[in-house]
Amino acid sequence: MILADDGQARDAAASAARLAGLSAMPEIGWADAARELVGAVPAVLIVEAVGIADAPLTRVLPMLATLAAEAACAIVLTLEAGQIDLVSAFLLDDRVQLLCDPTLADRAAALVVARAASEGGRLRDPAGGGGGGEAERLAALAREIARIGATLAEIAVRRESAPAVADRTPDYMPPPPEPGLVPVTAADIRAAIRARRSRDVEFGPGWFEDPAWDILLDLFAAELEEAQVSVSSLCIAAAVAPITALRWITRMTAAGLLIRRNDARDRRRAFMHLSARARAGMVRHCAAARQAGAAIA
Repeated sequence: MILADDGQARDAAASAARLAGLSAMPEIGWADAARELVGAVPAVLIVEAVGIADAPLTRVLPMLATLAAEAACAIVLTLEAGQIDLVSAFLLDDRVQLLCDPTLADRAAALVVARAASEGGRLRDPAGGGGGGEAERLAALAREIARIGATLAEIAVRRESAPAVADRTPDYMPPPPEPGLVPVTAADIRAAIRARRSRDVEFGPGWFEDPAWDILLDLFAAELEEAQVSVSSLCIAAAVAPITALRWITRMTAAGLLIRRNDARDRRRAFMHLSARARAGMVRHCAAARQAGAAIA
C-alpha cells in the first residue's frame, strides 16, 4: 500500500516498488489515511510524508506505530529533515525504515528489505549466523543496492544542510563515574569530537565516516553535560547524510545500545540516551585510553 498525496512522490514510490518486485500496491491519500488504515494489514506500507503538515502526521503516526508493532507491517517512510523529531517520536523500530532525501536506489533497497521482512520475518544480522533462505538472499541484494546508492551519493556529494542544534537542555542527570576508573569529562569527549571533525576540514567529507562511534561519543558527552539530545540533533552529530544517520540510530536502538525516551512535555519529540550497557562501555573505554596516555579517538 502507498500513502501519498504528491503525484511525483507517488510515482517515485511506485517505481521503487516495481524495482523491488512489489506490484499492484493500492494507493490512498492522507485525507483518507485515518479511515483506510483502520483494520488494514498491509505487508508493506510506503509512506510519503514530505510536505505533509504536522497535524495529519500526528494523527496518522500512532496508527503506523501500531501497524508496525502489532500487525508486523514493514513500513518505508520518506520524510524531510524538519520532520525527523516528529516522526521518530512514534516510529523508531526495526520494522520501520526512515528515508530522508532518498535516491531511487535508496528507495528500492529499503523496499527489498521490507519485502524480505514481510515474507520471511525479521531479518537476521548475517554476523549472527543462521541458515540461508530467500529472506537472507533478498537482504544481501538490499545491502548491495544500498552500497551502490551510497557510492552514487558520495560521487554526487549530496549533503543535507543542518539546522543549528538548540534542543540540548540540562534535564538529564548522568550516573556517577565508576570507582577506580580515571575520570573522563565532557570536555575530553568534545575535544575528541572536534579532532574527528578536523579530519573532514583537511581532507574533505566522506573519507572518515564512522557514524556509530560519532553517535556514541556525542551521546556520552551530552550525558556528562547533563543534556538531552533529540533525534534530529543526533543525526547532525553522526556526520553523515540524514538517511544514513537514521538507519544507524534505528539499528543501534534495536541492538540495545541506544534508548529512546519521549519528551514528557511534547509528545511530538523524543530524546536519545545511551543504554546502561553502552554507557558502561564508554566509561571503561575512555578511562582506559586516558590511563594509557592515548587519545580518545
